[in-house]
Amino acid sequence: MNPQNPSTRCEPEKTVNASEDTLSRTVVQSTRQTVTALLFFLVVLLLVYVPSFSGIWIYDDIPNILENDNVHLEQISVASLKKAFIFKSQDLSATERVQRPLSYLSFALNWYVGKNQVFGYHLVNFLIHFTATVFLYLFIKNSLMLPIFDNKYHDSAHTAAFLSSIIWAIHPIHVTAVTYIVQRMASMAGMFTIMSMYGYLKARTARTVRGTIGGYAACGLCALTAFATKQNSAMLPVSLFLYEMIMIRGMAHIDLKKMVRWGLPALAMVILVGLILTDPTHLLDGYENRPFTLVERLMTESRVVIIYLKMLYYPLLSELTLVHDIEVSTSLWSPWTTLPSIILVVASFSTALFWLSKRQPIIAFGIVFFFVNHAIEGSFIGLELIYEHRNYIPSMLLFLIPVILFLKTLNYFSYSRKFQMLFVVTGAVVLASIGHSTHAYSNLFRHGLIFWRDNANKSPHLSVVQNNYGIELMKHGFNEKAFQALQRSETIDRYFNLSQKGVTYHNLGLYYETIENDYQQALSYFKKATEITLNSKTMWLAYSMCELVNGNVEEAEAHLEACLNKWPDDPEILTAMGKIQLLKGNTDTAFAYARQARVALTGAVGPLAIFGERYRLQGMRAKAVFFWQAYRSERPGSLVAALMLCELYYQAGNYDRLSRVVADLTAAKGDRAWDLWLQEGLTRAKLSEAVVYTRNPAYILSVISYSLSRESEKAGKGR
Repeated sequence: MNPQNPSTRCEPEKTVNASEDTLSRTVVQSTRQTVTALLFFLVVLLLVYVPSFSGIWIYDDIPNILENDNVHLEQISVASLKKAFIFKSQDLSATERVQRPLSYLSFALNWYVGKNQVFGYHLVNFLIHFTATVFLYLFIKNSLMLPIFDNKYHDSAHTAAFLSSIIWAIHPIHVTAVTYIVQRMASMAGMFTIMSMYGYLKARTARTVRGTIGGYAACGLCALTAFATKQNSAMLPVSLFLYEMIMIRGMAHIDLKKMVRWGLPALAMVILVGLILTDPTHLLDGYENRPFTLVERLMTESRVVIIYLKMLYYPLLSELTLVHDIEVSTSLWSPWTTLPSIILVVASFSTALFWLSKRQPIIAFGIVFFFVNHAIEGSFIGLELIYEHRNYIPSMLLFLIPVILFLKTLNYFSYSRKFQMLFVVTGAVVLASIGHSTHAYSNLFRHGLIFWRDNANKSPHLSVVQNNYGIELMKHGFNEKAFQALQRSETIDRYFNLSQKGVTYHNLGLYYETIENDYQQALSYFKKATEITLNSKTMWLAYSMCELVNGNVEEAEAHLEACLNKWPDDPEILTAMGKIQLLKGNTDTAFAYARQARVALTGAVGPLAIFGERYRLQGMRAKAVFFWQAYRSERPGSLVAALMLCELYYQAGNYDRLSRVVADLTAAKGDRAWDLWLQEGLTRAKLSEAVVYTRNPAYILSVISYSLSRESEKAGKGR
């Protein structure tokens, strides 16, 4: 029997499971689409937001980060991290509460890594926005694959999710949530919100118990982090409830009674979260400093929502800005758009929820989601009337509407390749235009003067805008224009936060103090500022130091004592009080205040000068030199430190060091006469230096003259 030829041997046929093969190809294709989308998002967002990485500190960045000691994290410890969770209000009568702990913790960690260098903050903001975009894409794509659509979007889910997500991601209305550092609060809350919703979606569509548990766990964890980031995320339970009703179960199969009954737990959750995140007894306190009532705010917000929709669907760079000017609705007919806006908002929400949800669930949910997530910041709470960053969460699903219409139009013209290409090119131009606007808008945040000039051009009748523009002009030496802007701010007298009027007075005081050297006029403005803005440490310090410059030592001390009652551990106030005590001859008391300031802030510089002066007055020259040198090394431009060291070096016979300090003073003086330059410089030094120089000017001039003569003689001998 011949062996069988291997080449002709029959093998049993392998049966191919067609459904498994199709599923495998679908998974591979979906993964490839997702990876491609994510890479595209990253590249495009980098191109659009590249100016943001060099953006500066703007507006609320300063009190929330730069002046908020609680986030100035120096070491990683439980105590310091816990401290970062609490925003330290300058108003000590306010109860300290954990407030947006994850937001402030993120700022604290940024500070720990890079202190006040802006790049790290902008990098984190960018990564948050990118992550939110990724999860928005995944959420939309998977939502369009839900059974309720019966494979209607099976072939277009990726494209619809991709286009709507990229429009949202590069839309200029979100620049203030991404480039404006402090509004990481809005973008971070948005990121956790969409991650939570994606987790819920995965839980509801999971095929295994493990998948369901994992999805719900991710949903819950992200919900908690969203709540800990910003209060407006409290509407997440309502959003999930509506998603369940509209997208999972289908409104066509739900009666109103069941809907209300199932909605009660979601509403209870919102109330519970609200009670945890806020102090309900102070919800209406914001109206104390507002030029509008609760009813007026509610009426105005209906118009604000319409303005938001206009910005979202027809964004014009000429209308986008940080601080918007909007007329307050004082009645249903003033302005006339109030009543139509209210009707339009109510009709849009009701139509989407009760009619459109049965026919176009995804579009209906996008509309309902928009209004629901404006419910907190657009309701009865006494907040500012309008800010663009408030659209970060509400607008997430709105761009599905034009995208679906766009895809339907493309499909309609499937018979004409030319028409399709025309629509594709038009869409690409629109996207490029949106991205260009975002790039240009983000670019404004790179320079304070350009930023506030732009805002002043767009909102010329708001005092707070003119005030900030004036300060930027003053910083850059445009003193006449700065004064005009500050005067406009005072004359217009139009604020949405009445305490900001004190800021205008304070800045006018700074102008008279630093530019005009009119200390009496400056004092009058500082006094007005502190009468309006009662809890500003910066204003009270300026007022106290201006009293000192005007020779009112007792008044300055009284103001500082009042400050210490409010801010007992503030190093600046403690140092200023030490300065007053030195003037009064109480060197030991001054020394005690300085030591307390160093305990409050280890790196405080001002106390070094007080230490040096105390030892100088006690005749302990070596210690005095040590501390004055340390102070001058931290503040190399200090006139007081230079003059103190001149005296000490002269008395010690250290003429070489004396000559180096005198050379620095000569270079700083320029062509001005010594006596006039010293008089002007020492007057200014009373405002900024930790110690007042009280020596007879004739004495220090003789020391300087001696050093100059000695160096001249040495130079003559050298020749």
